[in-house]
Amino acid sequence: MFVVLSGKNSVSKLISKSKISYKIFKLIVWQVFIGIYIHIPFCAKKCYYCDFFMSLSLQYKEEYLQTLIKELGLRKNYLQNKPVETIYLGGGTPSLLSEKELNEIFEQIYKTYNVSEKVEITAEANPDDLSNSYLKELKKTPINRLSIGIQSFFDDDLQMMNRRHSAEQSMFVVKKAQDNGFSNISGDLIYGLPGMSSKKWKKNLNSFFELKIPHLSAYHLTYEPNTVFIKRLKTGKIKEISEEESIIQFKILQKEAKKNNFFQYETSNFGKEGFFSKHNTAYWQQKHYLGIGASAHSYNGNSRQFNIKNIKEYIKRTGEDNNYFKKEILSEKDKYNDYIITRLRTMWGVDINFVKKKICENYAEFLVEKAQKHIEKGNLTEKKNILYVTEQGKFIEDFIIEDLFYL
Repeated sequence: MFVVLSGKNSVSKLISKSKISYKIFKLIVWQVFIGIYIHIPFCAKKCYYCDFFMSLSLQYKEEYLQTLIKELGLRKNYLQNKPVETIYLGGGTPSLLSEKELNEIFEQIYKTYNVSEKVEITAEANPDDLSNSYLKELKKTPINRLSIGIQSFFDDDLQMMNRRHSAEQSMFVVKKAQDNGFSNISGDLIYGLPGMSSKKWKKNLNSFFELKIPHLSAYHLTYEPNTVFIKRLKTGKIKEISEEESIIQFKILQKEAKKNNFFQYETSNFGKEGFFSKHNTAYWQQKHYLGIGASAHSYNGNSRQFNIKNIKEYIKRTGEDNNYFKKEILSEKDKYNDYIITRLRTMWGVDINFVKKKICENYAEFLVEKAQKHIEKGNLTEKKNILYVTEQGKFIEDFIIEDLFYL
């Protein structure tokens, strides 16, 4: 399958070719971002493409939320009192939480951490959860950004994916969210679905842009292990679209986004000026972040921490001996490979001088040597010691990244 366009794989336009203002570019690249991620693993229904850690049972929800709050207290020194610029509630389905439950989490965050006055606070939400009354409740919380899982504006696609909402609901809730004062909204769409034509994909994009949503995350379907879709693919019940069709749909995405004044700052992410996701950008810029909850990850520049992927064990171990995570100290090789896989996918590219000064001079020399053949083939370009993927190179990005890895 044409995996280079998947949601987990991303590259953007060269900044020298974009019209993004220097002011916005400088803000995103140089501001010191510290983030907190909160994992809410509960779902009312499992999507057939999903391989995220989640649970369909709400049996342990109350205990889990209390454990989240406890972990926030236990980890208070992790961010060293640096200003928290972003908070992100992901899942699972954070929109299953009530106003009271959300505010209990935020109360602990504000009590324990140094939260910036201009903090971006995002909550993922399903359209069918966002009733007018619930949107009014959300406005009583610190949440100031919504990430809505639209996925498609066609009911047959939604039914195939086992989504809970209808296309009509998506359109309705976006307008209601805007009416309730949420101006910073992101919407998710999936392309490359079985049977999806380029004409249908273009109609999806037209519907999206008509809603005046300022940020788009558009992911190419990938067939992940242990999902319903991969099982149906193997048994012949569904069929992948061709690689050629994948490329066409990706080009349509780029063209329509540009026509609507969206900047492609990462292959799967497009935003109007001033509406890039600060939280996700911090990941790609390798800023420090704290992950709270079962399966959540943390990163402080020198190590990564992985919370256990089990709700009952997470609750138990956090309550007993705090042995609920594993820690990995990053070697120079790890830091180099992490930098390549995150930065090469963005409009900011890979800074050779950063590798030389912050990681290791030998890795910088290795990078220059390995990149040369891709430059000669027109898949990479170098400007002022920064490597960018070209338009041509985007379609073999996974191969380029793999080739630049130090193994």
